[in-house]
Amino acid sequence: MKDLQTHFTQIELSEPAPPELPIGSDLKVRVLLSCGSGCDLSALPLTVTGPDGQAATITASPDHGAASAEDARDMTLTAPLAVGTQAWTIRFASHERDGILHTECTLPVCITTRPHATSLAVWAVPSPVVMGERFRIKVGAKSAAGCGLGGTKILISDQGGSVIAQGSLQDTPWPGTSALYWTEIEVPAPDREGMFWCTVNFAAADIATPHERSSSKFSVAIVRPPEHRLTIEVLERDSKAPIEDAQVRLGAYRAATDFSGRAEVAMPTGTYDLAVWKVGYEAPVQTVDVREDASVQIEAVIVPPENPDAAWLM
Repeated sequence: MKDLQTHFTQIELSEPAPPELPIGSDLKVRVLLSCGSGCDLSALPLTVTGPDGQAATITASPDHGAASAEDARDMTLTAPLAVGTQAWTIRFASHERDGILHTECTLPVCITTRPHATSLAVWAVPSPVVMGERFRIKVGAKSAAGCGLGGTKILISDQGGSVIAQGSLQDTPWPGTSALYWTEIEVPAPDREGMFWCTVNFAAADIATPHERSSSKFSVAIVRPPEHRLTIEVLERDSKAPIEDAQVRLGAYRAATDFSGRAEVAMPTGTYDLAVWKVGYEAPVQTVDVREDASVQIEAVIVPPENPDAAWLM
């Protein structure tokens, strides 16, 4: 009886697998099977066993050409919906034909799966807020995988880390978006004046599909209760025409002028720097001492647009 010739085989990936994958995602890989003696192995099957223990057969890729010492096969690895180290085993079983024994070989593929990433958005934050009162904000959360996040808790903590408010995301996304799940939460303001910082936390533990926790910060100016009403009138200096939609700022207080060029701000006693801004106009900053209800008039100057060719005309 004639002795068998032994040919050694090898399995490798055309490119290294990434060390991490989000749970449930697919990874396309190209598996290379080769014989050290140059035999064509394309007709012989490979098997792949996944983290769940299920095995599947991989045949040669449709674009496999003429016989060669390297057989390429495409496959897709699907990460399970679990976080941690996941292992696949690709195996070529020993095969005897025409007096040649091709040895068995295996290739382990190990990848760490991670939760889906999430992002937070905070908007409609009022400022200023009177000390001791309650205010409302809107919070939205989005899954990088587009998963539904309805019912997930949102926690709001103060600067010391204590939870001061919470809510649950609605079951439908914010209008005009496909996956930004949102809620409106009422937050208590502290009984002290100054900047108040809060942290919004996405409690990912409530979701069946693992997601990463995420957080975002926002701040609110906390002020004393209003005592007086200041009326600001903004006019164009030469024509005395009212300037509409000019932005008015007095410390933490904001307002915008109406069609008559007027804006009203309720505020406590104090001294404030009054600044007015609108594109195409320029107005000086004015110091205002508020001790009672009062009115102040600001005259703005029209600023001519810059000539982009001015530098070439010098």
